[in-house]
Amino acid sequence: MKFITEMELRNMYRLEPFTSYMVEHGSRLTPEARQFLTDRQITLSYGTQEQNQEPLPNPERQAKKPDWRRGKLRCQMQSVSALFLLTGQELLERDVLLAQKVLELSRQFSALQKREGGGTSTADLSFQGCTGITADVLFEDAGDCFEVTEFHIQLEKGREIALLHRLRCALRELGFAMLEAAAGSPQEKPEEPIVAGINFMINELSSLICRTTGGGTCQRQNPLHTAINS
Repeated sequence: MKFITEMELRNMYRLEPFTSYMVEHGSRLTPEARQFLTDRQITLSYGTQEQNQEPLPNPERQAKKPDWRRGKLRCQMQSVSALFLLTGQELLERDVLLAQKVLELSRQFSALQKREGGGTSTADLSFQGCTGITADVLFEDAGDCFEVTEFHIQLEKGREIALLHRLRCALRELGFAMLEAAAGSPQEKPEEPIVAGINFMINELSSLICRTTGGGTCQRQNPLHTAINS
């Protein structure tokens, strides 16, 4: 046991006056030291063994720690949802039928947001594929039909093509963000159903871009077009 003397307290008080003093666990004051504190009306308290021990981490509290990746992902999904609406609104002034297609995709994307983490349904998906994107790859990353360049924005529907391409790029970025968020959470599996839904919308946008260029031949299967853009 350690005894704290009046001299020790006087030296401490001389260096820096104090109004309260805690006797650590395993220590005791000498009568003179106690009188010194009483004379100066210094509040006295006693520490316990538990106070001297470093608190152990609480597993339950750690489990409830917010996952910043999930928060970031939700913000990205909201941004893409807003981009759907902006794209649809601008297309309404240029091509009503194309705008309807985009707004239909917007509703499908809203369904993805509501079912985040709980799977998706294909009941409302109307796109059945095209010449270059067959039914067996509708929910896979089928890649772009062709690279959209400055050549395409000079076409009659150049503005529409650029808007669709921007939306397609945002969806592709979101798909990778979804996989990244799942990979950063060891207790969770990648959100495969949602990523599949995102791939479906990317492929439908690719088909819309191809048709908007005005060509009668599938660009994915056109060797001449591939050579020009390579």
